[in-house]
Amino acid sequence: MPRPQRNNKKSLIFRDTHYQWIIHNRIVYNELHVELSASVNGQVLVVELPRIVNHEMVSGAIEFGRLNGWTPEQALPPFRCKYARKAFERLSA
Repeated sequence: MPRPQRNNKKSLIFRDTHYQWIIHNRIVYNELHVELSASVNGQVLVVELPRIVNHEMVSGAIEFGRLNGWTPEQALPPFRCKYARKAFERLSA
């Protein structure tokens, strides 16, 4: 999967909900930002990903976030997690 260009959000429909996401390239890892398409100032999901990313990681991050307390409908600080050893884990706030 090609990496998205800077400031070029991608769309994803996951479990009947429309999300927008973008990957920011950092020095050591990639950082995925996910938000609801219709939400204004909702909580953002921020995920540290390895250098090589596939589409299933984006869907997996959304599912992990929703199951572990990510509420993109509310204005809250970012929900942070990372992908390590083929699994997601929440980072402390």
